[in-house]
Amino acid sequence: MDEGRTRDIVDAHAQAVVRGDMDAVVADLSEELQPQADEIGRTLPLPVTDADVLSLEIGANECVAEIRYAGESGEITIRSRWEEIDGSPRIVHAEPLAG
Repeated sequence: MDEGRTRDIVDAHAQAVVRGDMDAVVADLSEELQPQADEIGRTLPLPVTDADVLSLEIGANECVAEIRYAGESGEITIRSRWEEIDGSPRIVHAEPLAG
């Protein structure tokens, strides 16, 4: 995966969550993960007022991102695994981190 391009896409995803741009957020999910968008969204503090990419590990075929989302009701860090699908990085797995 191209590091600069992937970093830009992950950053844009985090900011789309802050803006509440669900079309952009869902577009970043793999086709298999899209039906779970509402379930994943329910784990986030509402409204999300800030997002920080805490880490990004980019490999040849996938990357793992940890993004901290904060809002009035608290904060949570989501670990997401991204893979190239049809020429663009897409989230294929996402889970909240304990702690």
